[in-house]
Amino acid sequence: MSGLIDPTMSILTHALDGLTSEQAAISSNLANIDTPNYQPQTVDFESALQSELASMNGDTSTALPPSAGPSADAAMETTDPRHFSLSGSLGSTSSANASTTSENTRQDGNQVDLETEMTSLTQTQIKYEADSRLISGKFAMLYDVLGGH
Repeated sequence: MSGLIDPTMSILTHALDGLTSEQAAISSNLANIDTPNYQPQTVDFESALQSELASMNGDTSTALPPSAGPSADAAMETTDPRHFSLSGSLGSTSSANASTTSENTRQDGNQVDLETEMTSLTQTQIKYEADSRLISGKFAMLYDVLGGH
C-alpha cells in the first residue's frame, strides 16, 4: 500500500506480510514433524519488521523509537517494584520459537516440538487477527470520512 492513507497502514501491511511468513514457517515445521533430521524453520518477525520500518524511514539503524512498532510496550519502564516487566516476557516469547535444545531432539534427529509450534501458531493467528482488525478499522474511518453510510 506504500502509505496510502498514513504510515500506520504501511506498518500494518508489513506486519501482515511478516506474520504470513511466520505462519508459513510454522506450517512447514508441522508438515515435517515426522521427517528424519528435520530442523525447524523460524522467522524473526520483530527484527524483520524493525528493519523494514527503519528502511522506510531512511534510517540506517534498526532500532525503533519507543512509541512505534508492535513492541512499543517493551520500552515501558517499571516505576514500582510491584509492576510487571514486559521486556523479559517479550524476549522469552521470541527466543522460545527460535531456540532448539538437544532435549527436544528425537531419535530420528527431528527437532520439531509440537507444543512449541502449536503455541507459536496460535500467537501468530492472534497477532494476524489483531492487525487485520486495525486495518479494517482504518478503512472504516476512511469510508466514514468520505461520506459513506
